Amino acid sequence: MARGIVTRSEPEGAQTGAVLDVEATPVPTRRRRVWPWIVVALLTVLLVGGVVVGAFALQFWSEAQRARAAVERAAAGIEELKGGLASADTAEVRATTDEIQANVTLAVRTVEGPLWEIASNVPFIGQNVDAVRRVTRAVDVLVERALPAGLQFMAGTDFDRLAVEGGGIDLEPFRQVQSSIPEIAAAFADAQAIVAPIDTSTLLPEVSSSISDILDFLDVATPAFAVAEKYLPTLLDMAGSSGPRTYLLIFQNNAEIRATGGNPAASMIVTLTDGKLGYVDQGSSQTFYEAGTQGDEYVPLPGETARLYLPTLTRHSQDFTFTPDFPTTAQLFQALWSHTTGATFDGVVSIDPVVLSYMLAVSGPVTLGTGEQLTADNAVKVLLSDAYERYPDGDDSDAFFADAARQVFDHLTTSSWDPLQMLAALERSADEQRVHLAFVDPAAQALAVEFGLDGALAGDTAMQTQVGIYLNDSSVGKLEYHLAASVAATCDAAMRTITTTMTLHNGIGDDIRSPFTLGFRNKRFGLPRTTMILDVLFFAPPGAQITQVLPVRGDVPRWERTGVEKGNTAVSKTVFVGKGDTETVSFTVALPAGDLGPLRLRHTPTATTTPVTIDQSCTALFPPAPAGEGSG
Repeated sequence: MARGIVTRSEPEGAQTGAVLDVEATPVPTRRRRVWPWIVVALLTVLLVGGVVVGAFALQFWSEAQRARAAVERAAAGIEELKGGLASADTAEVRATTDEIQANVTLAVRTVEGPLWEIASNVPFIGQNVDAVRRVTRAVDVLVERALPAGLQFMAGTDFDRLAVEGGGIDLEPFRQVQSSIPEIAAAFADAQAIVAPIDTSTLLPEVSSSISDILDFLDVATPAFAVAEKYLPTLLDMAGSSGPRTYLLIFQNNAEIRATGGNPAASMIVTLTDGKLGYVDQGSSQTFYEAGTQGDEYVPLPGETARLYLPTLTRHSQDFTFTPDFPTTAQLFQALWSHTTGATFDGVVSIDPVVLSYMLAVSGPVTLGTGEQLTADNAVKVLLSDAYERYPDGDDSDAFFADAARQVFDHLTTSSWDPLQMLAALERSADEQRVHLAFVDPAAQALAVEFGLDGALAGDTAMQTQVGIYLNDSSVGKLEYHLAASVAATCDAAMRTITTTMTLHNGIGDDIRSPFTLGFRNKRFGLPRTTMILDVLFFAPPGAQITQVLPVRGDVPRWERTGVEKGNTAVSKTVFVGKGDTETVSFTVALPAGDLGPLRLRHTPTATTTPVTIDQSCTALFPPAPAGEGSG
């Protein structure tokens, strides 16, 4: 346009490139004022455009505020529902539900308007608008399809009275909701599919933070409802909904450490009938000595597995937990009880005193036969240390432990406690690898596997890459109450290796004098009885090879063992950990070629929490674990 103006300003007949004499050849006024009109025209266009855009922006902002307010009112309504459900006010619940649905409908209609469609295609802004639209649609799906069924369950369930008198859980609300679970699960799956394309890393912080709670909720709840749909019938059956179920509950004593926890000297047989707990019998290692069945082998193991352990693994119940494969432990107990009393079990459940302490935190303290109180704070110390100082004879301390377990069981089955809090306590226990389950029914066992509670050695690396470091006491004492451990893993992605390190500290004090606590076997090695003698088991996943172990040579060379258990190559080294000393053991594994499942770092749970650290260097080798699953 500038060039056109200049051309039109040249006098007729002027030569190209000639210098114009402005004074001699004045430009006519009409032509000189062309450019202001052009500028005015441009400004007018911009002004009108700005007004239009501004009007659209104001309208969009107004709609956004309206949609946000509607969603906030819906969220507030959901909070109000709790009061209505608690008071069993049907009219209030119905009115609040209608209001929630109306507000969500208003929000959806707003974000589906033409302005939002236009805005969702605007660069930079579009992905933020699209994210808000998607989240609003997802909420609408949940309110329309999942909320009614959820309300039906909540309205018919008094969570304060789920625990039935005499111990157990009322199964009726869960039976009633069973037919609604498929629709709830489908609603969550559809809502998750709607929000799946959202990439929060591309969103404005204000938008990302405002929708993060809903996205996180869907990430957790969607698979949970899918599992509920899949396994609720199985859970009801396990709880005795269709007939009594009998379980063996074993207590692992971390003071005399074993691969999956400790010496399982005490056990109890319980039943579940329509959700109600019942006590059947109790046993200890002494039970099998008296019956003459202790010392016999009923479940032989393959030679390549047996050579990893002392032969007592399959002959003495105290050593059934030498192996980190809990299904093998359960099989050994099933066979021993069958040969001793003829008892058979629908499943075997393993916990330790730390689990009991978490349960007591929910149920409240229990008064023992001695008159003292067992609480969440003192349970582990009383059961794993004080008892041996108080009852230096092994049989007496075992009897005390067994009686305390029975008293806790009676307390849990007769007191009132919050089932949801108890579930949280058991979830924490499972995260710390303190709960293991093995079932005869394939559906129940599949549930244990899906929840990572089976305690089994993995047979491949498809679903998980399982690396394990485990401890077995060889001092024949109860020293490991005073053991503190931590585990760390680092990786070399280029070499496809993972190195796992465990740090062990012996914190025993001068006040420990019980001969049952102090190491019985120590004298033969010239060691103080306060020194821990630990067999450390290093397990590589199937297809992997152990390339390095530290210490290269254990403290008892003749006890060095190698073998294979369920496809997992393993090495055992014996390590002395003196009073006040800290020792470090580690091993490096060359991983198999091909894709690997998420890393599952297993270890022996001690009487205290075991910190687990996985270095960032491992992220290049292993995909992240699914939502709700850890690496421990």
